[in-house]
Parts: sequence; structure tokens; C-alpha cells
Amino acid sequence: MGATVIVDAFWGDSGKGKISAWLSRQLGATLAVRAGIGTNAGASVILPDDTVIKQRQLPTAWMNGVARVAVGSGTLVNPEIFLNEVATFDLEGRAFVDGRCAVITPEHIAAEQGDANLADRVGSTKTGNGHARSDFILRRGPQAKDIPELAPYVTDVAKEANERARTEEIIIQGSQGTFLSLALSPDYPFTTSDNCTVAAAIDDVGLNWRLVTDAVMIVKVLPTRVGEGPLPFEMPEDEIIARGIDERGVITGRVRRKASQIDPELLAYATMLNGPTQIALTFCDHLDPNMKGITGPEQITEPVRKVIAEVERITNVPVTLVDTGKYLDDLVAIPQ
Repeated sequence: MGATVIVDAFWGDSGKGKISAWLSRQLGATLAVRAGIGTNAGASVILPDDTVIKQRQLPTAWMNGVARVAVGSGTLVNPEIFLNEVATFDLEGRAFVDGRCAVITPEHIAAEQGDANLADRVGSTKTGNGHARSDFILRRGPQAKDIPELAPYVTDVAKEANERARTEEIIIQGSQGTFLSLALSPDYPFTTSDNCTVAAAIDDVGLNWRLVTDAVMIVKVLPTRVGEGPLPFEMPEDEIIARGIDERGVITGRVRRKASQIDPELLAYATMLNGPTQIALTFCDHLDPNMKGITGPEQITEPVRKVIAEVERITNVPVTLVDTGKYLDDLVAIPQ
């Protein structure tokens, strides 16, 4: 029993939502808490019938049918988006928000949309997160407990997470990626407004670190980046499209910039910062189309086996999950 923390090694968009939903079923998680910045990052899961689940506020682990889902006190909450997701996914009675969460207001969103530095230089999603966090730090922003519409959902998420993790399985779902971390990325100002590591996720929830049993670091086999900032081994957009491996951001709809390989130095640094116990290697069908939809370890192709071996050599951490396609069950669990 304990907490499994899910984070991204690079710049996000690696499948954290899918891994969270899948692990919630395997672990029988009774609680999942969204960590990370706020609603500037989206998660998507595709079901076998091609239904696409897109979320920006709540963790995707509700899909196991039993998990309570919540927003940790260090994560920004947009009341409109929170309430919409509760209604859309029929989560009444299962969704909660910590009363201490800072709130994103329409004024914050308007301020970011008019902020030339964020829009033109940084490539921000302009969803109000940076301005809301700024007001919170200056102790002048509202909290979830101040918003009447959120009153039925307000609870002490930190207390529940710590209590449940002592006897049950819980999931902490991070957002964005390690190298978008405000105070750890070498790419400032091309970052988000806080850190995106395992330690940051634990802090966002208020979880006692002794209750963490696993840290799953997601490594995207061909890393992507939305917005400005360096991307080692970046492919030309026309090559990405020609290979049929183009992706678009859940929030912005922008074509994601894509690398042709993993940068070994950045992977080693992300490992140092996060201290993962497991690695999930995602989007493997983009590296080798023959991986599409496979579910058995014996079906893993040679190109992907080579990447697994290299990732394990660099990180000294086992690759336990291999993502093989767009659907929720397109995953290979590798026995350890």
C-alpha cells in the first residue's frame, strides 16, 4: 500500500493520463490526486470505441470505476473547468478540491491573453495559470474555499491522501514535464510557473514522502515540445507529418515539435532529479510502426528493445511499461 507518483522526464505530452488510468485499474487505486501547475496542461485517453477523454483539471484515474479524484492544494483550480469535468464524467460524489487551492479567475485569463511576453516570447497556453500563481504568491488571490460553487467539493485533500496511502493504493498524477520546471530547467524563461518533478508533485498534494512506494517516470521515445525553447534532435515539421507521427496539443491544438531520439544527458539529469523506481516508455509505435497495438512482451520489436536497453543503461531503472498505440489498453507490462 502507498502512493505511486507519475511524472514526465522531458517536456510533457507523454501519456501521463493514459498511464494514470491504466495503473489505477491495475493497482485498484481508491484515490487519485492531480498535482502540477493547473489547467494549462491537458491529459487524454482513447477508449477502444474511439471515445476520446480529455481532461485539464482532474486526474484520469476515475476510469477504474472506484477511485475518488481530487485536486491537491498546490495545484491551481479553474472552477468552471472543474465543474464541467465533474458533470461530463459523472463524478458527483467522487470529485473533490482542496480548499487551499488558488483559483484561476477570468481576470487572470484575460491578463495572460494580453501579456506579450507570455504569448509571443514564451509560447504560453495563456490559460491564466501564471497570473493566478503570481497573485497567490503575493497573498491576494482567492482560494477554492472562497468560491461558493466549489463549496460542495471542498475538503482537506492532504489529510485524505495521507490517511489512505497508509492502507490503500493512491495515485499522484503530475503534469507537464521535468524540463519545463521553473527553477530546475536550463531553458528559463521557456518554462511553466512551478516545478514538475516527483518532489514537486508530493509537495503539491501535501503527502508525507515516506508514503511514496513508487515513482513512475514517463519517457517518450521521441520527445515532443509545445511552444518555444530548445528541443535537441528536433525533426523538421514536414518530416514529422510525412512519417504520420504528428501530434497536436490537447489545450492549444498546435502541432507538437518532435525529436528524432532521446537525449541521453537530459534523461540522466531527469533521473537524478526524480529518482524513479520504474520507467514507462511511451509512443513506441511512433518509433516503430510494427509495435502498434501489441500487448505481449515477446512481441516487442528489436528497435524498441534497443531503446529499452539504452534507457535502462542510462537510468539504472527498469522499464516496466511500454506504450504501443493510441488506445488505453495498448500497453505492454514487462515482468520484473
